Amino acid sequence: MWLRLVLILLLSGGGRLLAEVIDASTLSTELSARYVPHSDWQNVVDVDVLASRTAPRYWRTIDEIHSSRTARDLPLSGLHLALDPGHVGGRWAAAEGRNFRIAEDDFYVREGELVLEVAQRVQIQLQALGARVSLLREANTQVNPKAPIDYLEQAAEDVKAPENGSLATLWEYGCSLRDRAVRLSVISGELTERARVVNEQIQPDALISLHINAAPWPISRAVVSASESEPCGHSGDAKQRLVKVNHLHALIFGCMSEKELQSEEQQAQLAVKLLNGSGAMELLLGAKLVEALADATKLPAANYQGRNAILLSTEQPYLFARNLLLLRGVECPTVMLEPYIANSVEVYARIQSALAARAVGAALAEDDILLEYSGAVVDAVVACYGSK
Repeated sequence: MWLRLVLILLLSGGGRLLAEVIDASTLSTELSARYVPHSDWQNVVDVDVLASRTAPRYWRTIDEIHSSRTARDLPLSGLHLALDPGHVGGRWAAAEGRNFRIAEDDFYVREGELVLEVAQRVQIQLQALGARVSLLREANTQVNPKAPIDYLEQAAEDVKAPENGSLATLWEYGCSLRDRAVRLSVISGELTERARVVNEQIQPDALISLHINAAPWPISRAVVSASESEPCGHSGDAKQRLVKVNHLHALIFGCMSEKELQSEEQQAQLAVKLLNGSGAMELLLGAKLVEALADATKLPAANYQGRNAILLSTEQPYLFARNLLLLRGVECPTVMLEPYIANSVEVYARIQSALAARAVGAALAEDDILLEYSGAVVDAVVACYGSK
């Protein structure tokens, strides 16, 4: 089955660039150290089948980009970068779990809206340096064309039907169906569509996914009782306490579990990432991004607990490998950024200050958090892809 997947991938390249051949020993090392570090991958992946094969790719290496650039070109001429403003925001922020405020007169903190501004600022600055920059979204709207109603049938398969026909049970069942359909549309379906758009339409040299992290709340969120405006109940804003922790990290593809490796779809995605050489570029771009962000923010590195992520080098404590849908689904080098803890005392105050200035059109402070974020990303891209 693995061999069949690999052959399909190799025969579907049509006019794309080819990656360099990777030997079996290198593949084995990469699988054990990064891609499947906690599982017996030898029973699933045949490195001898993969070795000495070439893989099609649409993205270009740094050397290939530099070779197309003349001395008179702008520093980032020839680079095509895609930016993914994480999540959606707007009407979907609450369903995404990215929508909170501490006091009633505070501005809502909506991750999708904050990182959209970061992406737009980065786009403007990189384009001025000669890069072509594509945003996966340019508003707080879904990339996924399928609305929650389109997932209702699938949601019905996922949600257990009620055992009795009482009004309370039916009400709860209807709410569960709605919530599942929304999640399929706005989260998993959205990520799948973004990966497809990158691979089939945008085809950039790299993708940077912009996020702002958050920590678990120290107490349970208050639940608002059902009402006409919120018929199934939603998490409220009251009685939340900010945390003191604040840190930074970035993610690239890796650290598949044994169960995940059994999925044919994930096997195929792993084969693409192994064969097209994107892993090395992810390490380089990821390192440049966290170095720039660490320098700009002065934040310590995050510390993952458990086995769902792995630190790739003790010399680079900010960069982890993790198996997330977007990271494995996008064929080109992809780095996901998670700076700041939005619900920390320090960052919440900075976000409130930034939103207040924008609300009245005031001049932005030198330490504006969104300017800091976007400036660091620009610096990293220049350090990675700039003229040599």
